[in-house]
Formats: sequence, C-alpha cells, structure tokens
Amino acid sequence: MSRGTEIDKAELLGERLVGGATEAACIILEELGKRYKIVIRNEESTPLFIIEVMVLYMHLVDRQVQAHLGPTNRDPFMDRFVETVLRESTAGLASVPANNFGRTLRDVYNRRQMEYTKYRLLLPEKDGILKNTLYWEFSKILFGFVDDSSPVTLGSLNILVAHVSSAMMNSVLKVEEVLQS
Repeated sequence: MSRGTEIDKAELLGERLVGGATEAACIILEELGKRYKIVIRNEESTPLFIIEVMVLYMHLVDRQVQAHLGPTNRDPFMDRFVETVLRESTAGLASVPANNFGRTLRDVYNRRQMEYTKYRLLLPEKDGILKNTLYWEFSKILFGFVDDSSPVTLGSLNILVAHVSSAMMNSVLKVEEVLQS
C-alpha cells in the first residue's frame, strides 16, 4: 500500500469519524433518555461527552490501523487521521470555541490513548468479568456525565456502547473495508 493511499484513507476515516461519533453520542443520550429517563447531568458538558465518544472511536481506529499497517505505517496514518478529525470537528465553529474544542479533543485523546491501551479486550470473554475491558471502562466515563447512579444503568450503558460502537466501526466508518481497499 502506498503512502499516498494510506494518507487518503486516513483522511476519509477522519472525515467519517466526526459525523459518525457525534451521531453515536446523540444515539446514546437519546436511548438513555427513552429507556431510563436519564439525561446528561450538565448541558454544558455535552461537548465533552461528544469528545469522549470521538476519542473512543479514534482509539478503535488506531487499533485496527496497527493490526493492518503495522507500527511503521501506523504513525503517518494516525498523524493524518488525527489532524483530519481535529480539522473536521472544528470546521463549523467560530475561532475561539474551535480552538478550545480542538485543544480539549487533543488533550483528551492523548490522555485516553495511554489509558485505553491498557485494556486488551473490548468486551469480556464468555462468562468473563467486565472490569478492565475497554467498553466497560469507557462506559464508566460516560456514566459520569449522566444524572444516575444505578449500577444497572451502568450495565445497560455498557451494552448500548458495545452495540453502537460495533455499528459505528462496521457500518458507518467501515474501517476494515477502507483499510483493506
């Protein structure tokens, strides 16, 4: 695969990710509202909720890129991918909010990348425990944004995150398909 082709794929996935992750964040919030009458605790934190969802999907793309391209080709791909996500996510914002959003997105991405690499599994193996799986730990982050403290809701959020993330990666971003093309 040529470097130019990799860059084109990184840009395509970056462009798709912004809209897809924003839609996924909205779906998660809508489902929590419909099923459990749960809302986000503080409306001002909605952009950070969306950033957390974007960052999860950025990390999931990174995992697949690493598997497909290897460590040598991963770095230039991910550099362009992150640059594209930042550009696309701030495109419609005025300069000050765009700078703040972009800086927050980059900071959260850098912090979560280090955290998320510790979680080898997305979901537990059959009859395994949720703790230290990526979707569980991510669900706990999102759970901190909502006005609820029930462990049952957290478990339901984890299931919702897994379903929405699978659809996002396979049907919206089509990461595997793009990387193999």
